[in-house]
Amino acid sequence: MKRKIFGVALLALVLGVYAGAAVWVILKVMQVAIDLLWETIPQALGMENSLIYNLAICSAGGLAIGLYKKKYGVLPDNLHDVMHKVKKDGTYPYDNLQVVAFAALLPLVFGGALGPEAGLSGIVVGLCCFVTDRLKDKGDQLMSLSDAKMTDILKVVFKGPVFRVDRNQGEQPTADTQAEPRQRLVNKATRIFLYLMIAVGAVAAVKVLTYYFGIMGIPRFESRQVFEIEQWLWFIPLLATGLLGGFIYLLFNKCTMLIGKKLQNHTVIACVLAGIVIAIFGYLLPLTMFSGEYEMEDLMLNYQSYTIGLLILTAVGKLFLVTLCLNLGWRGGNIFPIIFSGVAIGFAVAAIIGIDSTFAVPVVTATLFAYIMRKPLAVVALLLLCFPVSYIIPMLAAAWAASKIPLPKMLAAE
Repeated sequence: MKRKIFGVALLALVLGVYAGAAVWVILKVMQVAIDLLWETIPQALGMENSLIYNLAICSAGGLAIGLYKKKYGVLPDNLHDVMHKVKKDGTYPYDNLQVVAFAALLPLVFGGALGPEAGLSGIVVGLCCFVTDRLKDKGDQLMSLSDAKMTDILKVVFKGPVFRVDRNQGEQPTADTQAEPRQRLVNKATRIFLYLMIAVGAVAAVKVLTYYFGIMGIPRFESRQVFEIEQWLWFIPLLATGLLGGFIYLLFNKCTMLIGKKLQNHTVIACVLAGIVIAIFGYLLPLTMFSGEYEMEDLMLNYQSYTIGLLILTAVGKLFLVTLCLNLGWRGGNIFPIIFSGVAIGFAVAAIIGIDSTFAVPVVTATLFAYIMRKPLAVVALLLLCFPVSYIIPMLAAAWAASKIPLPKMLAAE
């Protein structure tokens, strides 16, 4: 029995490695493609900061996105849609993850002001369902072995179809499969152990691949300031600034949503139009393109070299572009672009009123984010990816206060 449990645990670890490596590969492909398309090629052509190059690439990207969308439908699903499908069906389809991955990469690679979280959510959940199904299938085979030898266990673990995607997933078992009941791993402690092995395998794969081959990470602010009463006196003005940023985002979203509805029967035109606008904004305000993780690191290091007006224009431009992308067919996430905009506005307002940016930035960012999302705890949890735990009190206060401010009826989500 111990050998069988060892075999299932080994299988869980291997499947976890497979899933973690798959996610890492997608992120790495995105990074390499962005570097190639937006640094290597324009440098070779002598067209850095070229409007013509921007228009050519972003328009081509819009065309590719539009044609891909017409062929495969609206992809990738956002996080809400993914969770709805899982709740409704008890699983998430994973037989077309390569199609979903390509759909997720296209807007990101071609400069869309979008985060990767929307596409990754479907891929990660699909991989989780894939791993769970394979673990059940192979686990049952392992547990059904009598007097198992280690060679038998390894054959089951590494023999196909461990990594084959079943195109007929979700089908009801036939009479033949029901005729042979299998011993299942129902012990709760064992299940928790197996899930832990999956997580260990996934994290280990990402860590090892990142160590040897590198990958773009999420920048983090340093904890270097104790919050004094003088800073808290500026809390209300900072809150008002973040609320104004959130209002601007919702106003942009409403306007671009109306444009998207007018073009809903012209998918390719809408996507190309979005690409043209992205190209123009990217030429005038380069930091408005892409999701914001890499750009935020540049902002954190060099914000003092930017004028207040440029910081504000960049933040507002980013808020506009993310809504334009989402409503004109460039699918992706809005979390990191919103965080980037909040950080830029926070640096600007800190310079205007003359307070430490380590207080202004988290307060403004949490306010803007929570006013849009309406979920203060989730907002703070996400912001902790970028900000240290020592910032949690002002972020919680700002996020809670912003979520209590009612949205204008004309801008509320439909």
